[in-house]
Amino acid sequence: MPPIAVFFDMDGVLLDSFEAWLAVMNTAAIHFGCPPISRKAGRDAFGQSTAADAELFYRGYTAEDVEAFYIAHFREHETLATATPGAKSLLDDLDVRGIPTAVITNTHSQVARPLLEALDLIPHALIASDDVENPKPAPDMIFRGCQVLGLTPWDVLIVGDSTFDQQAAAAAGSPFAGIGRVGGNFTIAEISEVLSIIDGTHR
Repeated sequence: MPPIAVFFDMDGVLLDSFEAWLAVMNTAAIHFGCPPISRKAGRDAFGQSTAADAELFYRGYTAEDVEAFYIAHFREHETLATATPGAKSLLDDLDVRGIPTAVITNTHSQVARPLLEALDLIPHALIASDDVENPKPAPDMIFRGCQVLGLTPWDVLIVGDSTFDQQAAAAAGSPFAGIGRVGGNFTIAEISEVLSIIDGTHR
């Protein structure tokens, strides 16, 4: 049976935000007196939790230190983030069909919410890192989104671009659509293919 709801990762799925995040992470590295973060290192870590960022890039500083810096300074770089082509029309199409949607992101809500609003990407629910005890790859965000929207995890399609999303979906028992190099129950090249999964016609 096709999924009856869709939960999206934010960065790399609904948003093309790598340049914005690399900029703010390197601004943080300068602030904390840590080594610069290369594009490869940033790409490899893209989508992980702030706690993992702190451990990997900002030794001697806590996740709380890093989170506070991200919240205070992301807006200086947010114009580098753009909506993924087709993201708004997909959310609109799902809404017209009565398909509930949520964004589940390891980004703090004080960064995620203004960014989604600025790009006119409005899901039915936003579950951010500060809404749960454990970020992805834990399944907490999926469970919380299901609680908010009155759903069960196995009825929700998780759409993501990282192993963190993939592992969270597996732990929750949700079908997973992987974009690009990350596979799952479905592998898609672009987010518009989500509609064919909902329709049961995806191949």
